[in-house]
Parts: sequence; structure tokens; C-alpha cells
Amino acid sequence: MIGATDPNPRHRGAGPKKETHWLTSAAARRHARKLRAQVDAILVGAATIRIDNPRLTARRGAKYRQPARVVITRSGKLPRNSHVFRDRFAKNTHVYRDQMLPAILADLGAKNITSVMIEGGGNVLGQALDERLIDKVQIYVAPIFTGGPIPGFAGVGVSRTNEAARLERVKFESIGADLCVTGYPKYSVATAA
Repeated sequence: MIGATDPNPRHRGAGPKKETHWLTSAAARRHARKLRAQVDAILVGAATIRIDNPRLTARRGAKYRQPARVVITRSGKLPRNSHVFRDRFAKNTHVYRDQMLPAILADLGAKNITSVMIEGGGNVLGQALDERLIDKVQIYVAPIFTGGPIPGFAGVGVSRTNEAARLERVKFESIGADLCVTGYPKYSVATAA
């Protein structure tokens, strides 16, 4: 499983509300779409669908393999006019209601969907980190600080710093004005279940 923060944030906690300007550069967004073409599925939470209405595709039509789209929701109340439900790839959108991430991933695995990129939001990424489900992190950092109430990785977190997951084999890559940070989490034995 691959965990990555959304390379295409528009406003949800990443910038002022109701503002639709990209924070990352076009080059970073193209880079992320190439990564999307390498995975079996992209997973997001319901808030991402409601607020950002993403396409969750690799773009470029037939040039790239299009991943499945996975949406997790507690309420099941999702806008039916969202791109993921009305575009030509709609039949490849899977919705999971009121299920925990490990069960969702097990079900996807049973459907031969074995590589999943989590694009957010912060609560979904936090749950994946808390459950120790992330084996690779790829984060796009724009040179913009907007502040806001939603952290990149929410969740429960750890009670002590020495229990935190630490990235190994970290690589930094400049992409346009942005920075792409890639690493592999090593989870503390103290936090093992």
C-alpha cells in the first residue's frame, strides 16, 4: 500500500475555504498522475469527494492505465453528481460505508486490488498511519504556508515521540517549485499491536 498526501489540494485545510487555486505546481500534479497509473486503486475519504470533487484518474485517456477509485464514508451521503460517479470510469468506483480501513483493504485484496494510493484526507491518512498500513510515503510540499485546522495526518497519533514511525531511505526531489519527499516508514516495536 502506498500512502501519499493529495498532490492536488485546493482548499480543505490546505488553504482558505472556498478558494479553488492549486497549491502545488502543474509539474507536481503531472508527476502524481503518473504515480496514479502505477497503482491498482486510489483511496479517499468522503470529505474529499464532497469538497474537492476530484476525478482520481491518471488523465491522458488511453495512454495510462486508470486505477480503481475507492471512497470511504461513514454516512453514505455522497453527492451523486461527483465526477467519480458520472464519468466514463464510474463503474470502477467502489464505495465502502462505515468500515474500518483494514477490512476495506482485505476486501480490495480479494478483488485483486493490491496496491492502493491513499490521497486523503487527513483523517484517512491518520487512520492508515495509526493502523500501520502505510509502507511508502510520497508527499508533495508546495512552498506555501496557509495554516488551517486540518492536519496532513490526523488520527490518534502516538503518546511519545520514540513510538513514532520514522521514514527510512528518504529521497527529496524538486518538481517545479515543489518538493516531493519519498520514504518508507519503519514502525516502532513499542507501538506494535
